[in-house]
Amino acid sequence: MKNSFRFRFKKNSEELSRLRTVVSVYRFLQYDISRPRALLGDHNLRRLVEAITEISSSGDFNSFRFSAAGKTSEVFQRLGRTLKGLTRLRFDPDGGDLLIRIRRKTSNNGWEVLLRLSSRPLSARSWRVCNLPGGLNATVAVAVNTMLGISPNDRYLNAMSGSGTILIERALAGPSGSLLGCDCDTRALDCTRQNLKAAGLEGIEVLKADATSMPVPEGSFDVVSVDLPWGDAIGSFKSLNDLYPAFLTEMHRIISPGGRIVLISHDLKRFDAFLRTQTGWREKHQFQVFHGGHHPKVYLLERD
Repeated sequence: MKNSFRFRFKKNSEELSRLRTVVSVYRFLQYDISRPRALLGDHNLRRLVEAITEISSSGDFNSFRFSAAGKTSEVFQRLGRTLKGLTRLRFDPDGGDLLIRIRRKTSNNGWEVLLRLSSRPLSARSWRVCNLPGGLNATVAVAVNTMLGISPNDRYLNAMSGSGTILIERALAGPSGSLLGCDCDTRALDCTRQNLKAAGLEGIEVLKADATSMPVPEGSFDVVSVDLPWGDAIGSFKSLNDLYPAFLTEMHRIISPGGRIVLISHDLKRFDAFLRTQTGWREKHQFQVFHGGHHPKVYLLERD
């Protein structure tokens, strides 16, 4: 599994459910077997059942499902029926609560079984009652705000705010001087308001505005976050070549000297080339994330 790491954790595994920048946490089992059929063997099966029983004892699971190549084969159907009888969990191939990933080892012979410790990904948020196509993963939003820094005095803008993921995660992270989300799409603003209400957040302003021409004075904000549009989502701009300079020029105007902006871009080559031509900004850091089948970059810039 790309963008993953393994670790030993000897405390209560429920503590892992509070991780905010992790998509999912799995219990990892390794089997020196040649094919999944061998999981039905007595020793291998008992080990798997013990792990499933321990995880399901939390009471969050009523069913299970497989994620594996060939999961509809007779071998997996038989394994499902067997585990159902031994764990008392229902085998639901399409919507089971407990996700069981079974895959071949990448380094040598054998197979791996991963049991997700939560019925939903940790990136899922209870406040998300409205979503938009291409919406940002909440774990990436937490990383963006962590990168900006959480200060109780910062005047904060989430530009092109979409469904409000970055804005809401910042509001939940702690106090700030002020919080504002803006988008030129009325549908996105309505979506943000629904999510803010579901999150129990009040007094946060959302503004219909073009982020390349904001109706605010110079130096109005200390920090800005933005998930830049890409592909077919660039609005009225003919190309990203027009959008990038227009946006950063306006951000330079409304961000105070020494202020910071974190940008997410999917168009890596174009944005990297564009940054090399810019003045008025210092690149402080960048990293790449996995998101929705893509690998966008997150950039931290500081205003001169």
